[in-house]
Amino acid sequence: MRLVVDSPAFQHVQQTWPKFRRDPRHLRFGLASDGVSPYGVKSSSHSTWPVVLTNYNVHPWLASKKDYLLLALIIPVKNIDIYLEPLVEELQQLWTGVDDVYDGRTERIGRDKWFTLKEVLLWTMHDYPGCAQVSGFQASGYAACPTCGPALPMARSSHLSKQVYMSYSTYLPMDDPLRGTRAEQNTVEPPIPLDMYWWEQRWRDVEEGYIPVERAGLKRWSILHRLPYWKPNEFRVFMQSENFVGIWLHDLMIQHLLDPMHIEANITKSLIKRIFIEKDGKPARRAGAEFGVHPEAWIHVSDGGIETLPPAPWILTTEERKICKKRISEIRFPIDLRDAICDLLALMRWVCSKTIWIAEIDEK
Repeated sequence: MRLVVDSPAFQHVQQTWPKFRRDPRHLRFGLASDGVSPYGVKSSSHSTWPVVLTNYNVHPWLASKKDYLLLALIIPVKNIDIYLEPLVEELQQLWTGVDDVYDGRTERIGRDKWFTLKEVLLWTMHDYPGCAQVSGFQASGYAACPTCGPALPMARSSHLSKQVYMSYSTYLPMDDPLRGTRAEQNTVEPPIPLDMYWWEQRWRDVEEGYIPVERAGLKRWSILHRLPYWKPNEFRVFMQSENFVGIWLHDLMIQHLLDPMHIEANITKSLIKRIFIEKDGKPARRAGAEFGVHPEAWIHVSDGGIETLPPAPWILTTEERKICKKRISEIRFPIDLRDAICDLLALMRWVCSKTIWIAEIDEK
């Protein structure tokens, strides 16, 4: 897939509403939002959330350009549902249809000058924490997975003071060699994916007091589910691993997208800090001993009670770090490719930074 229109989710929308597809003037939007600090206030208690609509009616190389992005809202707090309510009401009105919209290009394309304009919100796009803010699901802690829910394998680490997620290889196919050598990893099947109807029933149990919100896996029911095409409309049964599984289908094949470039940048940054000893310490080593993994990295305690951290196998030595940095600095690209990579890295560094200055926006 190279273009959005080639994706199965986009084609599913086209096939679900043939009348909507026939008129290319109907709008197709994607919603993106992320937290930034526009005035250099690096505080976890406050962040600003710009909400941007991407118009997929224009050419693919123009959809992400500044002139074609629609800044719908600027939300000053993390509780964004109350601020999204006016936008959702307008999206509902556009889905029903706005009559007597004038098209100034009808003489060239041979259509009626006045028509009824409609719109559909295809999906939302975020990194994982941003997706949790918009969708209402948990991004950390108990049941922090919209697909698995309470079946997510996890444990509480007393040394890290947070939930850790183990047995991640169980999500691979049963015959995959990367499942490992542990017997429990080779026999446990991946959890059955949950649909939005299941989560809706889960939230009703939370509202009625049957389940505490801390154990529910979601913090709230997103206001975006007021859109009629975001609700489940068909129940279908299929076979999975010799078992019958029933799920509710939606008019949309997918509702929330994760931005792989943003997530890969965060993971790469974390890995680099890990191998360069910028993110290592006694709590992490004690957590390894707590769960019985990586015994070669456990803390050694001498007879005098002095604790020492042995070199972990994933940490580079001083000489290896020098070699790694030298090899990276010696990489050579063609001039055009090099300039493109440098521009892309500079843009990603600016987008992923915690502080964005207003004066820099027009320069990008």
